[in-house]
Formats: sequence, C-alpha cells, structure tokens
Amino acid sequence: MSFTKQQLLPGESLIVLTHQHLIVLLRPVLINIVSIVVLVALALTIQQYWPIIFYLVPIAYLLWELLVWRSREYVVTDHRVVKQDGVFSITSFDASLDKINNVFHEQNLAGRLFKYGTVGLETASEQGTTVFEYIPRPIDFKGKIVRQREMYRSVAGLQTAGPKQDIPHLLEELASLRDRGIITPQEFDEKKKALLDKI
Repeated sequence: MSFTKQQLLPGESLIVLTHQHLIVLLRPVLINIVSIVVLVALALTIQQYWPIIFYLVPIAYLLWELLVWRSREYVVTDHRVVKQDGVFSITSFDASLDKINNVFHEQNLAGRLFKYGTVGLETASEQGTTVFEYIPRPIDFKGKIVRQREMYRSVAGLQTAGPKQDIPHLLEELASLRDRGIITPQEFDEKKKALLDKI
C-alpha cells in the first residue's frame, strides 16, 4: 500500500515521498544476469532448452525485491516524518517534527559516488534514534526535514502563544529562516499568509 493523501492529517501537506536508492536492487539484478548466462550456456552445451525453466527462480526473486523496494516509503510532510514498509502487512513509524532533536546523515565512498546514504533522526520519543537507509541524495532529504522542522516550530508558537502581538515576532522568525536559506521565499509567503489570517 502506497502512502496516499487519505493518510494525511487535517491541514497536513505532503512535502516529499521517496524510496530507497535503486542500488538496493543491484544484487537481484546481478543474480538474474549470471543465472541467464549460466542457464543459456548449459542449454547450448546439452542442446536442450529445459534448463531455462530454472530462470523462473531468479526472476521471481527480482520481482519480489521490486515489490519490497516499491512498498518501502520515506515521507516528509509539514507535520511529521513517516517510514512505511511492508508488502502484505504494513508497518509504519511516525516522528512528529516537534519531537525531532537532531538530524544526521552518513555516506561512505560508494554512497558519495552513487549519491545515496543514511539519514538518522534522534527524537525525544521512546523510539530514540530512527535510521533511514539507502536514501537517494541524503543531504537533500536531511535538508527538507530540517527546513520543515524549523518552519513547524516557528509557526507552532502561534498555537500556544495566543496573543496577536506575538505574530510580528513569529513573522520575524520566519523572515530569518528565509534569509538564512532554511525556507524558500514561496514557503515564507505561504506561512506569512497563514499567520496573517489568524489576526
């Protein structure tokens, strides 16, 4: 089951939905290539084609890995980060943006060459650290989480502060985020409009 708009909370917007890097499919692809070469060579040697039927095993393995890859989704919204996994039974992990204390990424040499890596979240919840492996362009993914967290924290102050005189202060914080490149001018305009609508 893919993450759908029906899974979004009221007032929540989808920022990014991604899957693991295609590098995770390298092993089943290589197994398929080696298998077909060996089976074709065997069939030509014995001059019979029945060994080709054994190719159903590696092709089934590849199809299964494709299903697993497709079902493993990493989602960032303007309220939370979601990790959803499972072909037949679904497991899901949600981390609210206001519970995320730290975001880090790791890339080995192969990851830097092929543009994949690991992104981790340290949260104030019971889950502690959650790791997202084989993320394509991990620095971009990390940046989206940090940007949404900062925006969420700035705007969330309005919910608890209450008085309208706090809105100018929140607008200044948003402008600071925009000037530092944490949010885009378009995101600034959207949040500014949302704040001004509260007056």
